[in-house]
Amino acid sequence: MSGLDAARANVARYQAAQDPRPVSDDTKQFTLSKTLKPDWRPGDGASSDEWQAHAKVQIDPQDPSRAGFDNYKLLISAVVPRPIGFLSTVSQDGTRKNLAPFSFFQVVGQDPPTFVMSVSGGLKDTLNNLVETNEAVINIVSEWFVDAANYAAITSPPDVSEWVLTGLHPVPATKVRPELVAESAFNIEAKVVDVLDIKSPRSGSITAKMFVLEGIHFHAREDVLTNDKSALDLAKLKPVGRLGGISYCRVLDGFEIPRYDYAQQYQDEPKVPAIVDKN
Repeated sequence: MSGLDAARANVARYQAAQDPRPVSDDTKQFTLSKTLKPDWRPGDGASSDEWQAHAKVQIDPQDPSRAGFDNYKLLISAVVPRPIGFLSTVSQDGTRKNLAPFSFFQVVGQDPPTFVMSVSGGLKDTLNNLVETNEAVINIVSEWFVDAANYAAITSPPDVSEWVLTGLHPVPATKVRPELVAESAFNIEAKVVDVLDIKSPRSGSITAKMFVLEGIHFHAREDVLTNDKSALDLAKLKPVGRLGGISYCRVLDGFEIPRYDYAQQYQDEPKVPAIVDKN
């Protein structure tokens, strides 16, 4: 079977799985519900005892019988949902403009705004651009362009631009050379401040590179900001999360849990726990 035939077969299988599924309802709005145990109190533990009925299976990630991809499949299905780091980068000479989504991505600090993401496998265009320029734009992915963002993961040649393949629109950034994705409601201009090689304990070979990026400039769509401009309105942002396999998730339902102050709670027992609003 040729590569094109295999690709067509994959599309056919995907379509066959899609057909019986309900149509996505884009009229649904984000809502807040109660937690599973709204009357939970300190010391109550889990909201269900079901966990007691099941044994744990031990898995050694370095077991010689396990392939590297086994760990990948397990981890991306366990650490969920994950934010998507949709990065735009450009080569030093400006000729290679790249767009690529990464599910190994997270914000890790606020002063300065700091993010981490890792590049592995065959995603060398983004890696080369980051090494050459130390610059990127992180574009937060929302429902209205998730198909295009996903398509940017296609293994295209270096001289083929994902901007053209996806139909997304570039907008000049303010402080870095890579361009913003205009469709994204929140863009983060960033500079690379550190790079860590991730090596396999078994082979000693480099299996990924982790980049630490500092956010140096933000762009927020005006209608997605909250009234006081201090945050983004989740109901309007409509973010998309990454799950296992080829699955993604929408954010349509949430709940609120208070934070507690230990000193206030336990200095004078018995006492109602002091709730601290740290939003």
